[in-house]
Amino acid sequence: MARRLAAILAADVVGYSKLMAEDEAGTLATLKAHRAGLFDPETERHGGRIVKLMGDGVLVEFPSVVDAVECALAIQTALVAGEGKIRLRIGINLGDVIIDGDDIYGDGVNVASRLEALAEAGGIAVSGMVHEGLGNRVEVDFSDAGEHQVKNIARPIRVFHWSPSRHEAPHAEVKPVSEKPSIAVLPFNNMSGDPEQEYFSDGIAEDIITALSHFREFFVIARNTTFTYKGQAVKVDQVCRELGVRYLLEGSVRKAGNRVRVTAQFIDGETGAHLWAQRFDRDLDDIFAVQDEITQAIVTAVAPETLGAEFKRAQFKQVADLNAWEKVLRARWHTYKLTKQDNETAQGLLNEAIAAAPGLAEAYSTLALSHIHALLHVWSDDPVAAIVAADTAARQAVGLDGNDAGGLVALGMTALFSRRYDDAYQYLERAVQQNPNHARAHGALIVLHGVSGDYEASRQAAERAMALSPRDSSKVFWYGGRGIAAYVAGRYEECVDICNEALREHPGYASSLRQLAAALAMLGRQDEAAAALKQLVERMPGLTISQVARIVPVRHAADQERLLEGLRRAGLPE
Repeated sequence: MARRLAAILAADVVGYSKLMAEDEAGTLATLKAHRAGLFDPETERHGGRIVKLMGDGVLVEFPSVVDAVECALAIQTALVAGEGKIRLRIGINLGDVIIDGDDIYGDGVNVASRLEALAEAGGIAVSGMVHEGLGNRVEVDFSDAGEHQVKNIARPIRVFHWSPSRHEAPHAEVKPVSEKPSIAVLPFNNMSGDPEQEYFSDGIAEDIITALSHFREFFVIARNTTFTYKGQAVKVDQVCRELGVRYLLEGSVRKAGNRVRVTAQFIDGETGAHLWAQRFDRDLDDIFAVQDEITQAIVTAVAPETLGAEFKRAQFKQVADLNAWEKVLRARWHTYKLTKQDNETAQGLLNEAIAAAPGLAEAYSTLALSHIHALLHVWSDDPVAAIVAADTAARQAVGLDGNDAGGLVALGMTALFSRRYDDAYQYLERAVQQNPNHARAHGALIVLHGVSGDYEASRQAAERAMALSPRDSSKVFWYGGRGIAAYVAGRYEECVDICNEALREHPGYASSLRQLAAALAMLGRQDEAAAALKQLVERMPGLTISQVARIVPVRHAADQERLLEGLRRAGLPE
């Protein structure tokens, strides 16, 4: 049986039988109109798939809980505003479903149906897992209705309610509820004295807000809130307190003739320290191209600087004092230390983070990558169990947030190491579409293109990843992708150079030692190959040709055999 994790929405019409008894033709006509004009368009807009219609009800599948809840809110709010007789009850659950053709079954579906029955007329009832997954991404409040025992479900279900009677519009002053880093981007000051340049300075700030919002690790204040400070002289600490944010990005634009100068500075609101600052001088031959170029340059710098500042905050805390998000940061650091002990420490921290915050998608995606490391470095006695664990964690991440590029990267990597290459391409391309500035999405494509024999695509992905995050902690993995791409292309000298570069930065990195030993052997440099193999075996005792064949997912059989032949020539036993 095929299974997947999905957000399931179940809805039915309140008082359907009574409405039909009063006016059958009118009720049917109204329902058809609402479906054609409201329900179907909103479902499509939020990426949902109508699974089936059931009399007066409907079952819909969504890629994430955020999409499902935003769709439900849009539908219920529109129905209330319409002041008609039709009202819906909606229940939403996140769970494992069984796929049978176009239909879905299982406890995940059953719980959604039970939640729908518990919803108020015109309201929404969601499970605890859905509520955790929402975090601060939906600006409405759900009230905790406690645990409910429902028919044919063994465990009690934690239920949260939203109803239009309690709904309030979000306040202008936004207060983040997330533990994650919070950022406000102020409108850039137009220093040109030319009111027509306002669109350029405003456009840069708006584009930066949009681009940073694609990083699900951040809580980014909406444009409508930050632009209330436009034209005001502000104090950084005061703005950060008023908006409840930790970091502030501000800047200015000055135009003279056909030249423009943009300055930007990224500031820690608590300390007032400038974490990053830069000046950009450009010719305005194409104003929109310049706007895009400067926006990307700023986002490319600010995203890694933010995560670096967050890690420094967490680095010196005792483990007992770390919140869930900080445990994820600490776990990422351990994961890229590339030792078995560090990997196990990372998994322990991630399991603690998940227990404390089950809706934190980043914890699951990082856990998935730790299982991939265990497979790749033979730290797991059962490679099949390692890849299954990685796939399960990655699917949980994407189920919680289908727009999270990090979760899609984890899912793409698990597909790659499961030898499902086409699936891996789809997931990683989706990750890049969701966030074109996500360095690790491009980094994973380095590896995928490399093992697939597409040297040029791998090289381009490497250039993009390095430009986006030149000091990224996962850069060592990118070296592995560049190395295998060169080896598969028969560029053994280049492979040797890449591996030596990787090993200078990360001594003992197993993937680079494997590639180095094989490439040197194929070049006939036997003594150097034997020396590299000796280091590899010290790092991975008992390594064999058959193990390498299992853990290194080279796509084409002839390419895989050449890799194994190089290791045989270097002296690795079968």
